[in-house]
Amino acid sequence: MAKITIYIPEPAEDYNPQNQRQIVESLTTLKQQLNFSFQQDLKNEQDTFNYFLS
Repeated sequence: MAKITIYIPEPAEDYNPQNQRQIVESLTTLKQQLNFSFQQDLKNEQDTFNYFLS
């Protein structure tokens, strides 16, 4: 399983659109990393399975 490290900024006390954009961008990056690592894990699992069958 892949290790994912990402920084998600703390929300500001007062509403700040720039801060909210940073949070959304960080969450989007996290989602993409999780999707990519999941696909890689599936591929690795399938490769292992095929190796043992051959």
